[in-house]
Amino acid sequence: REQLRALHDSFRKIQGGTLATVLIRGRSGVGKSTLVRQLLDEIAEQEPGSVILSGRCYERESMPYKALDSLMDALTQYLRALPPPEAEALLPRDVLTLARLFPVLRRVEAVSRARRRGPESPDSQELRRRAVAALRELFTRVADRVPLVLFIDDLQWGDADSATLLS
Repeated sequence: REQLRALHDSFRKIQGGTLATVLIRGRSGVGKSTLVRQLLDEIAEQEPGSVILSGRCYERESMPYKALDSLMDALTQYLRALPPPEAEALLPRDVLTLARLFPVLRRVEAVSRARRRGPESPDSQELRRRAVAALRELFTRVADRVPLVLFIDDLQWGDADSATLLS
């Protein structure tokens, strides 16, 4: 109950427009994921306008940005469920650069119709910098409309690229 109450306090912060990051740690099997799922279920029930994007890392998966892969799948589903003009209003200027890192975003009609803005950047460092900025802008635009919760289970199996992007 105490831990759940602390998580609810963090959620109230984001409802007030403050960013909150929570790390839940403990021994394997003590119920960390169950605790968070209970919180997310309660948020979904009590705050139906909130957006909850959940993802998971897998130990044996090897791909760049693996901590964000399933989170981006959830983001894509959310954007596809919106009316196209609403989804388009949320998109960052550089969404196509972000879609280069996460091609699943091209399944969103507004993304597939987006026009390239600015020069193509073949440099991987510049691509990453622009994609990170676009992802930050996209999350900010969503969070400006509704409370946004991002949950990544088993983050310890993430990769260095994901850690850089998340930081």
